[in-house]
Amino acid sequence: MELTDLEAIAKEISTKLGGLLAVKVYIGVANSQGQLLYNDTELDKFSNFVATFVKNHFKYLKVGDHSLPISGRNIMFFRLPKTMLILYSIKGRVGQLLTFKSMLPKYMNSFDQFVREVAPEASPGEMMVEEVKPEVETIPSIPVKAGEKGIFSSRDTYYKEIYPKIAKEFKKVSKFSLIASAILNYCNGENSILDLFNRLKLKEEDFISELFQLYKANWIKIPDYEFYQINCPNCKNKYHYFVPTQLLKTSPCDYIRLQIPASLCEHTFHIIIDKKEKIEVKSIPKIRGIQREIDFSELSIEKLIKFFGQDIFLKLYHALYYNTHVLFLESDNYAEQIIEFMKNFFPQIGYGQEIQSLPREEYIKMSEWYADFLVIDFNSNIIVNEPQETEDFDYELRLFRKILMEEDEKVQIQKTHAEFERLILTWKGIHPSTMSIGSDIIPISNSSEILTNTGEWLIRQNKLKKSDCPISIGRVRLLLNITPKHRNGEYFKAPIQLSNGLFMDVDYNTLAIIKIARHLLEKYG
Repeated sequence: MELTDLEAIAKEISTKLGGLLAVKVYIGVANSQGQLLYNDTELDKFSNFVATFVKNHFKYLKVGDHSLPISGRNIMFFRLPKTMLILYSIKGRVGQLLTFKSMLPKYMNSFDQFVREVAPEASPGEMMVEEVKPEVETIPSIPVKAGEKGIFSSRDTYYKEIYPKIAKEFKKVSKFSLIASAILNYCNGENSILDLFNRLKLKEEDFISELFQLYKANWIKIPDYEFYQINCPNCKNKYHYFVPTQLLKTSPCDYIRLQIPASLCEHTFHIIIDKKEKIEVKSIPKIRGIQREIDFSELSIEKLIKFFGQDIFLKLYHALYYNTHVLFLESDNYAEQIIEFMKNFFPQIGYGQEIQSLPREEYIKMSEWYADFLVIDFNSNIIVNEPQETEDFDYELRLFRKILMEEDEKVQIQKTHAEFERLILTWKGIHPSTMSIGSDIIPISNSSEILTNTGEWLIRQNKLKKSDCPISIGRVRLLLNITPKHRNGEYFKAPIQLSNGLFMDVDYNTLAIIKIARHLLEKYG
């Protein structure tokens, strides 16, 4: 009887929305733990995603809030007092399901009667840990205090999840250095990298370097991780980094991007590793060095730049600036604290909406759903997916170099917010009818003409030729080409043919178009 009543309510909502939108709307209802109470069969393909999303985000959405977590798809979540209502339509405009907001008061408590009490998850303080005596060659780990979320060390947390093992039997004639012997003595699959590091009390560079030599010689293996050597592009100092294998394999953009702490030199660089394990290292202008600890109770712009490294921080800023959704891979909800701080200069963002978090293992199962998200793995500080490739951050670099000249952290925040507001008011609140390049005043009717007019102006100045093409906007994506295709063979989404026959892709929002136009003028004008 209950199921029939629940189904009747769902069908009533579907019928009413269908009449308003002229499309079929499919319904799902889940409890706070992500367990589906009802769903139309068309939602079956999203069942794992729905369960994970609801379980991880239910408590962060306020009653009446909505979330559109998959960019470009009409699947929308509405938070009710005890349930999450999921609406899905195959056809129609993205965002059209917001029409349900006007119907929300009527159905706010309609599903409460079908929810049984869900047993709460054990809090960290209630967890029972069985005491186990360490076996020979096993290092007892130091327990982390339950609920302790002040100082966070990305290095310690990352090293704690990596467990090396012996890969082959030793021969009597095998000879190892004292350090190598000590490392091998504890590589039994039960001691983490952090356990070894704390026990052996070596310099980190010496420890990791020796570990890499054993890995390269196939004496040890590291399940679920690849271990790479990275050479500084300026001074050739050697660095090493662990990369989760599945993150690389499942990356929607076919590569990962990272910046590692350069402890042996003063240089700054980012690294790109593709699925064929080709490594590209690029030197970048330095704002601040990396430090791998942060106090989440005392956040600042400078501390976030130091913690993430400027490459990830500027990517994050760039994504929020251009309305790209962000996903942090983590289980402790540190992302929520970061977002609360970022609201100081991006007041429109919300946790569970523009920014979400998800455990790494859950993301790996459904990575294709997040192809339009900037995805950052929290522990490893790796960019797992970047939907919009950016080879440089010229605007962001200039902005934050200027901002960090201010000693007062509050002034830094105020200036960042003021810059964001200035651009929003200039380009979203006002729609200019002309643009100027040098002494030329050029009429425009939409934002894409800012880009095409810039191209045409450069052509008239004989500064943009076919021989300059292709002109990249990322590793794969092209801005200009002699054919309307990107490097991977995909067609431009919004191609415009210029007067000299070149094709320009103008599939960008207004703020991105302005930045790209300025970049073209700086490089070719």
